[in-house]
Amino acid sequence: MKIRRPLALASGLALVLALSNAADVAVSNGKFSSNYPAVVCPSTPNGLTSAISLPSSKSQIRSTGTKSLSFIPAQTLRYMQKKAPIILESQGATPVVWQIRKGVWAGSTICSSLQTEQWFVGGAADVTSKGKLILVNSGLSAAIVDIEVWNEIGAQPTKAITIKANSYLEIGVDSLSPGSQSLVIKTITRAGRVTSYMIDERGRGLRALGGDIVNFAPKASKEVFIPAIPHTVRKVGSKSVELPHTLRILAPGEIDARITVSVYSTDGSFIPAGLEGKVIKSGSVATLDLNPNLPASKFGIKISSDEPIVASVFSQTISEGKSDFIWSTAAAELTQSNFSVAGLAPQLIFIGAKVKAELVLLFNNGKRKTVRINGEDIAAVKIPDGVRSISITGAGKGIYGAGLVATKSGYGYFPLTAGSVLTKSSVPMSNIRVLTP
Repeated sequence: MKIRRPLALASGLALVLALSNAADVAVSNGKFSSNYPAVVCPSTPNGLTSAISLPSSKSQIRSTGTKSLSFIPAQTLRYMQKKAPIILESQGATPVVWQIRKGVWAGSTICSSLQTEQWFVGGAADVTSKGKLILVNSGLSAAIVDIEVWNEIGAQPTKAITIKANSYLEIGVDSLSPGSQSLVIKTITRAGRVTSYMIDERGRGLRALGGDIVNFAPKASKEVFIPAIPHTVRKVGSKSVELPHTLRILAPGEIDARITVSVYSTDGSFIPAGLEGKVIKSGSVATLDLNPNLPASKFGIKISSDEPIVASVFSQTISEGKSDFIWSTAAAELTQSNFSVAGLAPQLIFIGAKVKAELVLLFNNGKRKTVRINGEDIAAVKIPDGVRSISITGAGKGIYGAGLVATKSGYGYFPLTAGSVLTKSSVPMSNIRVLTP
């Protein structure tokens, strides 16, 4: 009996201590700070013009490469960027960038927050290449980035690049794998806060061959959805000629991939001849003809694979009488998100087995309009002039989307993928015990 009492007291004391510790942990970990990381917009190489659509004229921005780290109000909804990249406190909205070489080509992309891994499926490093890989370090310490390159032969040597704090680099694509005709580039941030962008511009002598911004994919996947591919039919005499498309694809692993390509169009969903069960050799970039035999329209594709892949579609286009080319790239599954499109008036294309989505359009005059989208396989909506932002407030499962912009300078494409997502971090809590010995 004498032994049981001390044991009972010890057990009770241990239980009380355990419960108090559990309660302390629960309270300590119970508070979080939620915020949207700032997004980074690409630099403007020589001879180009960039306009960034902002969510508000009060949006806070700062340029990289300057001593001042203070943010200032943009004071406009359409910011005409100079050379250096800008960092933008967009508060969850995704700004869309429109970049052109006037009268020659146009391209579009989204401003994005820090990305650890980015895949660029597009571009060339032959004698026609004038493209750039842009690496932006928005952090306050030096950054290290590995650049991995694949071409039509196989993987090329990895290059390690160091970027000074609060600065950026523009690297000629032709220096990464000289002579290559088909490229896939992967950037991996080893240290620092780096966001990468890629421009594919081509010319032969003094003759311009067009250009575009190649949007990135965040990872290789066994299912790739490319929602918006412009299909142009040109009149040549009495005949109608369809401008060509090519599918660029890489299986970066050690095992060959077997793929099937499904086309989503207003004529229904189908698999083009020769693209069912097609074997893609691992480690080298493959280029496949994609000729869907459709009237002038837009279409999307789904690529199913038994191994992770990355892919994009290269298309010749004509925009308001101007010849150009465009890279349609992979998009993530649609989620609730907001896109700033002031001055662009894009056409949005959605694909999926059953398309269902709801948009809220905010106009420059403050008015709002709700648009409900329904369709089989594919659906499109033209955003009117004067719209400041597009909010995706609802979307069915398995829906993917992208925007197309057509101007006199050329065609542009951007995926409907959020550039910045809400992040949580625990808030340190004061504890009196740290003040007592």
